[in-house]
Amino acid sequence: MVKSSLDRLPLNDGYTIPVIGYGTSGIKNEEAEELVFKAIMRGFRLIDTASWYRNEEGVGRGIQKAINAGISREDIFVVSKAWKDEMGYEQTMDAFQRSEARLGLDYMDLYLIHWPHEAEGKNVDTWRALEELKESGRVRSIGVSNFNRGELNELLKEGRIRPAVNQIPVSPGNMNADLDEFCSSKNMVIMAYSPLGAGKVHKDKKLMTIGNKYDKTPAQIALKWCIDREVVPIPKTSHDERMKENLEIFDFELSDEDMDTINNMGQKLAAKRSSDTNKNKRHGSRR
Repeated sequence: MVKSSLDRLPLNDGYTIPVIGYGTSGIKNEEAEELVFKAIMRGFRLIDTASWYRNEEGVGRGIQKAINAGISREDIFVVSKAWKDEMGYEQTMDAFQRSEARLGLDYMDLYLIHWPHEAEGKNVDTWRALEELKESGRVRSIGVSNFNRGELNELLKEGRIRPAVNQIPVSPGNMNADLDEFCSSKNMVIMAYSPLGAGKVHKDKKLMTIGNKYDKTPAQIALKWCIDREVVPIPKTSHDERMKENLEIFDFELSDEDMDTINNMGQKLAAKRSSDTNKNKRHGSRR
């Protein structure tokens, strides 16, 4: 059982990733420094950003502020991404250098292709850049975001290094079970953005009912559901109390019955096909 936000999951390249992270999409650059600093001091150790968010400088300052306050850089897991107009071998190498400079880091923990490109060969050319960045030590792990089975299979076929992570939307009612099962079979960790369903979970009656059993909010139930399935949620919030709430999820474990109820929300057929996989993942057999 995961006991705290400091616990980590193994990646397929020998590194590890925190079980929960802080998302910064939609946070303005001038606000990012203080919010990222607060998140780290609260207990978040994974910070997710992207060039497209236009807040990497503020995120980097927040990370440095936390380091100056005594948090080890080795304990902070930093994620950024190359946007679609930064794809292609040369373009991605340049994009990474710009992100690295804005963040003010000597290395990045995880670098992702933000979205797959429709142009033939563009995803593979971009992936070759990420492979070179990893081999140079400038980034420790590499992965993708919003890739489907076909796009992942192309990288698996043409690439030398397997993606460690696929970041996709996952929340109760949007389980993405088929893609989750595929990534699990290929030993790729799913990172869940929008794990609270863009706020929809707060008013969900099923989650409210389950939450009442554990004295938890619907949001806490949704995040715990992700973690119990070895999916890494990256909730975003600008409110200190919500940050605190999002981390108060390690003192209980959802029952199999409650897990099944959430698995079936909005995707009953998909959940049936993947129920055995999900149960196995709960007992540590994913890898």
